[in-house]
Amino acid sequence: MFRYLGMVWDDTNPQQQETAQLIAERLRELSSTWRQEFSAPGMQVFCAGVRDDALQLHRVGDHGGIVIGSLLARSRDLFSATPDQQFQFGATQSHEFVQSRGKWLIDHAWGDYVAFGYDANGYKWVLKDPTGSLPCLRTEYRGVSIFFSRIGDCLDLRLLRFTANETFLRCHMMAGSSFLDTSSLNEASPVRRGECVEFQQHSTGWQSTTRMYWTPLSYRGAEDLIEDPQTAALAMHSAIKAATAGLARMHRSLLLRLSGGLDSSIVAGCLKGTTERFTAYTYFSPIGRSDERPWARLAATHAGCEHIEYPLHALDLDLTLGLRMPPSPEPSPLLGFIQRNTIEREMIERTQATALFSGDGGDSGFCSDSLTYAVPEFLRQHGITPRLFRLASQVALLTEKSSWTVLTTAVRRVVANHNTGVPRDRILAASQLVSPEIKQAFSGHDSVSHPWFRDQRRVPWDKIRRIGTLMMAPDYYGVAVPADAPVPEVVSPLYSQPVIELLLRIPIHTHFHRGRDRGLARVAFVAETPEPILRRLWKDRAPGFHDQLLERERPFLKETLLDGVLARHGLLDRPLLEEVLSAGPTKNTVYPGEIFRHLDSELWARHWLGGSQLQPS
Repeated sequence: MFRYLGMVWDDTNPQQQETAQLIAERLRELSSTWRQEFSAPGMQVFCAGVRDDALQLHRVGDHGGIVIGSLLARSRDLFSATPDQQFQFGATQSHEFVQSRGKWLIDHAWGDYVAFGYDANGYKWVLKDPTGSLPCLRTEYRGVSIFFSRIGDCLDLRLLRFTANETFLRCHMMAGSSFLDTSSLNEASPVRRGECVEFQQHSTGWQSTTRMYWTPLSYRGAEDLIEDPQTAALAMHSAIKAATAGLARMHRSLLLRLSGGLDSSIVAGCLKGTTERFTAYTYFSPIGRSDERPWARLAATHAGCEHIEYPLHALDLDLTLGLRMPPSPEPSPLLGFIQRNTIEREMIERTQATALFSGDGGDSGFCSDSLTYAVPEFLRQHGITPRLFRLASQVALLTEKSSWTVLTTAVRRVVANHNTGVPRDRILAASQLVSPEIKQAFSGHDSVSHPWFRDQRRVPWDKIRRIGTLMMAPDYYGVAVPADAPVPEVVSPLYSQPVIELLLRIPIHTHFHRGRDRGLARVAFVAETPEPILRRLWKDRAPGFHDQLLERERPFLKETLLDGVLARHGLLDRPLLEEVLSAGPTKNTVYPGEIFRHLDSELWARHWLGGSQLQPS
């Protein structure tokens, strides 16, 4: 797997210089695959692991730095579906990168990267791209700033110790940690997407500052909205087609997780003919009351790709595999870990795929998750017009409310300059097993301190719902394989920077074209998607999956949660948890999904708590 570790320090400080040398020596002792790829006074970057055409090292000319990861040139033609080409640093590009301290790169390239920059005046900076999933975390050791992708590499140095942050964990128990500017570990912090960390020597000494070069509210063209449905559909088609093809062409073989829903079917259609080998796979429940396979077969046939159907039964899953989960900066979903380490590994070996594509990001990007904000957004932009009343009736029909309720709610939100997020009572209902102390202290998500939105007078919940999981930490290393083993890149074209920026420029009511969920996307991709899928307005589910899994794994859940670190530290309501996990009848209304959410947190906390006490940030 691909990893990097970079260091930045004050090159006039002898102690920091010695510390940097010590870290470099430890890295080389760990594995011969660690190689120094960039060096300048006060900056070194090391990389290790298997690389393919997608994850590359892009060297900036005149010793100006290095960009790690995938990097494609940005097209400025809004209606060109030509695949974006891999980015190359020439003399002009290198000069602009250094002069802008990396900011130029965000407007002229895109991908999944971390950039290390250096100029002749001694300025140094580290930049994370706006939407990619390659992690970038920062810690300090004896004055040296360490930037790294995989926390296991820092642990292997045997120099650093990490502990869980109490504030983060308490918020996470209430499903709200991603809204806060809070690190999960006291000794490490994420470099957020679109964030740049700068270092320079001041009269007061060596200092670092952080700046947001990109947010979902501020990027090049953010104010230029595209409301006309025909123009928006053409632009959407071009952006997604170009991004998907550009990403696919960096891989000799790829897999697509194909559910047969609209989003993954669109990606399947855009992948047609882009790479030498393209295989789709579909999970299905052998005993489920609904079946996704007919829809997935339609999409696979339309895309002209091989299609694998894989039965997934709750009784076949082994939750004890979670005890093998590698340490991660934030809790990771156990079911996703099992899926990647058992089922997908078989398909990867069979197809030799170097990438796993998906339609993730479609529900948020195409505004299926934010339709309730369409009316207040329209009211803010256009005031009271006949179109407002038609839009309100369309939203009312889809949300099973009256048009009057939709309109009055929108007016209240606009007058109060306030949008509501997830209601407090809904979060409490989904967090019944959390200790009473934490629930009593929870006041709801009336504010957001995430650096993307911290200066906003009104919490932009409409925008937050439209960016999906981008506020969350990337789950890049959620596999249990040797560090130097090849691991396919996880690729979500609908989360790529050109696509996210374009979709955010299209108002929610335009996405809600003709009063249909993801109506604009259905128009834009009529050539890439089978007609029955375009007409389909529901998703097939596998009801009872979590209940069956809970029943089968009850002994493991009891042993793990009742005697776990969360219960021991008083973060879970142990009496209620014991009742829920008992085999007898109960009157509780705890949803099984909550139990598995806390299991994810428990397995994470065991790496960072053990017998230690929680520490606040």
